[in-house]
Amino acid sequence: MRSFRWIFRAFIGVPLLAIATGAAYAAVTSTPVFVQTPNRGIVQFLQGTDSAGTYKTLYTGGANGSKCTGMFLTSTDSTAHLVTVQLVTSAVKYGGTAVTTGTTTPGFAAAAGAVNVMSAANWPGLPIDSDGNPYIYLAGSGDTLQATFATNLSSSTLINIVAICADF
Repeated sequence: MRSFRWIFRAFIGVPLLAIATGAAYAAVTSTPVFVQTPNRGIVQFLQGTDSAGTYKTLYTGGANGSKCTGMFLTSTDSTAHLVTVQLVTSAVKYGGTAVTTGTTTPGFAAAAGAVNVMSAANWPGLPIDSDGNPYIYLAGSGDTLQATFATNLSSSTLINIVAICADF
């Protein structure tokens, strides 16, 4: 009999009491929201065309927001360059990361892979998903990812940055 009272109070009595007293509870939705449109952003800084210190938009957030799950950098220049990627909202640059391309022409030479811009070593503090991968949320179409490089490129060289994102 005692166990019946506990069951009654827990599963019937308490909800009835809440209804009787007019207690309001927020609606619970059980439908997850997933990204809808896979997308990517690309930027190329080309010697002779782009000036050091000039920002270019790498990715613009979708109307309902975006999630960026990867970003990599390649370069044909054997001179090391400091490349900066920042989150921009309403023309204000917030945080980000600065990575060096190295002198091995990452992504263009044998045994010199592309630079993972969003690695924990290059961009510490990014949130981590359930699979252990870093990501960045862009809250609506006002948010952008912008990039620049610090020193002039050598003759006939370039820097590429690719962002893997998806819009909600």
